[in-house]
Formats: sequence, structure tokens, C-alpha cells
Amino acid sequence: MDDMTCKSVQNSLWDYMAASSRKGGSPRATRGDIMLHLDICRKCELHGAEVRSLRSGLRHLPARHVPPILNTRLRVLASRERARLLTHRDLGSRLRDLGSNLRLWFDNLLKPFAVPAAGGILASFLCFGVIVDTLHVVPDWTNDIPIGLYTDVTIDEPSPFTHNGPDVMVQLTVDSDGNVTDYELPQGHNASIEEMQEIGNLAFFTTFTPAKRLGQAVSSKRLFYIHHMSIKG
Repeated sequence: MDDMTCKSVQNSLWDYMAASSRKGGSPRATRGDIMLHLDICRKCELHGAEVRSLRSGLRHLPARHVPPILNTRLRVLASRERARLLTHRDLGSRLRDLGSNLRLWFDNLLKPFAVPAAGGILASFLCFGVIVDTLHVVPDWTNDIPIGLYTDVTIDEPSPFTHNGPDVMVQLTVDSDGNVTDYELPQGHNASIEEMQEIGNLAFFTTFTPAKRLGQAVSSKRLFYIHHMSIKG
């Protein structure tokens, strides 16, 4: 009884009120001593009335409910934290987590290309199957002519014109049809205008067989020697 001071009683009033509302339990100081002190101490009795009023006001405050979105976020955070703790528990867990992340990354990378690539491959097979019959070629060797790799220009029929000048070397350009398209004298050989006209008549009015390469007529150049023959009698 002697150790029940106003300070100790006021410090125990919250526990005393809580124990009184539960109809059981004992606060730090005995209930009887606190009740006796409140009967004889006006100051502590007023403080007890304030505590009782505060408890009553707090008890009648409206209850605040947790928003569903906050509840969901808290659950997600808790799940992630639990997963992080489990994956970092040991080396084997870390390796399994790394493999799972790599598979997920690989799947996310390939899925956007899988359907277009598969469609393109199937379309290619379909188109090839449609045109494959048209690609079959049967070679016909019945009219084939044995050929050499290359044959030179030859003269079929000489020109009816003659050349009265000196002997001369001339380079003729014969196209794939056997026609002379150009002629010229090699360097160091000079001829007059009349001689060049006679050489042109000989060249342009001579019939040639064009050169052939792998059986195909091609344009080519060849040197011809024009020899003057003088017959006296």
C-alpha cells in the first residue's frame, strides 16, 4: 500500500482499464490497490476518467479496411521476396533459377518469329511442289552436231574485185553473220586512198564463215594477206 504512488498508478491505468474490460488478468499493480488509491486521490481519479474516455473514443472509431489492390500488391511483394530467398538459398538453387530465366528469354525471343518462319517454309514447299513438274527438261541430242572449242574465220567465196597495188596485210573484223564490219592496216603499213578503196571492195564483197566458240557464231578479227599477181604474156 505504501509503494502505490500517483506516478505508478497513472502509469498502470491503461493496463488496469484493459484488464477490467476483459474481466480477467492482472495489471502490474494489483487491482485492489489501484482502486483504493483512486478512491482517496482526486488527481489520479480524474486521470483515470480521461483514460477511460480515451479508450471509449478509440473503441468507437470507424474501422479502416485495407483496399483490395493494396492487399494484392502486398501478396505479390511477399511472393517475390519468398521466391528470391528460395533461389538464393544455395548454389544449386541459383543455377536452376538462371536456367529458368534463360529458357524464358529464349522462348520470348523465338515465339514472335516461329509462326512467320513456319508459314514461309510451308509456302515455299507448296510453291515448289506446284512448279516442280515444269522444271523437268528432257534433252534432245538427235540433231546435235559435234563441235570443237573454237573455229576460226574462213573464206567461203572471194570477191570479184581485184587489187592492183602491192602486197599488203589487212586486219578484218567479221561479225557473227559472216559480214565484214571493219578493216584496217597494221601499224607501219601505209596505203593510198585508191588502194584502201580496192582493199575495201575485196573485203566487203568476200563471203566469210564466221568464227565459232563452243558451237556459237561469234564476232572476231583476223589478219589476211592480199597478194598481187601480175600475169604477163
